[in-house]
Amino acid sequence: MTDADLFAAPPPEAPWTLPFAQCPFALLDCEMTGLDPERDALLEVAVARVVGGAVVELYSTLVHTEAPIASAAAALHGIDAAALSGAPSFAEVAPRLAAMLDGAVPVMHGVELDVRFLDRAFAAAGSPRRVGPALDTLRLARRALHARQYNLTSLCTSLGIAPVRWHRAAEDVRALHPLFNRLCAALDPVDAMDLWQVRAADGRVQVRSGIERALAAAAGSPRPVRLIVRTPGHAERELRARVLWFRSPHVGLAPAGQGVVPAILRADRVLRVPG
Repeated sequence: MTDADLFAAPPPEAPWTLPFAQCPFALLDCEMTGLDPERDALLEVAVARVVGGAVVELYSTLVHTEAPIASAAAALHGIDAAALSGAPSFAEVAPRLAAMLDGAVPVMHGVELDVRFLDRAFAAAGSPRRVGPALDTLRLARRALHARQYNLTSLCTSLGIAPVRWHRAAEDVRALHPLFNRLCAALDPVDAMDLWQVRAADGRVQVRSGIERALAAAAGSPRPVRLIVRTPGHAERELRARVLWFRSPHVGLAPAGQGVVPAILRADRVLRVPG
């Protein structure tokens, strides 16, 4: 799989274009024997199917492998060869995983590594299933939240989300669930495609289509609107302003209050436009 394949845009169809509350999401986490998809292997996988913010199904399993477990990996997740002795092979769990993914938008924290391992494992098992494209909560968090660190452990800890233990697939997925809900509340997406358009981590300036529609509708109106914005290095804040014009990726604003000078804002920094 090339980087172009990994980051290819989702097709403009269900489930990506379903109304957000109706869209099924598949929250995934994997543990591996090491970090090299060419040499290492999966040894634990968990997926939670989420609809309307609630978990409707959770599946977690160890995965038997003959690949040696790197000492650094074992120190993180604590899984050893003895724990895997009675575990099913990936070929045995692949149908259940594929069913959990069917019709759902995959969600992971740092998608690249997990997707590469999962796609190689599905291919080795003779399955046509591929995981991507997927939403990345790391990218979403970098746009929506002001934090000192954005790895899953640090981010969840800062938000008061604490699983029983870290670096086990099911527990990480249980932590990913409230984090994803928190990010969705901050970004108020219309659909999953709206979330995929958040590109904070790769240097692109891309205004989400839902934000574009809201700003275009407000442009030129004498009535002020509420904008929730976040600029780099700061927490989100509320602006109350008239939208003078919108020419993507910039928006001209006349903030409420006497003597306030009109401002130009990059519209990709608008998190949401409350109704």
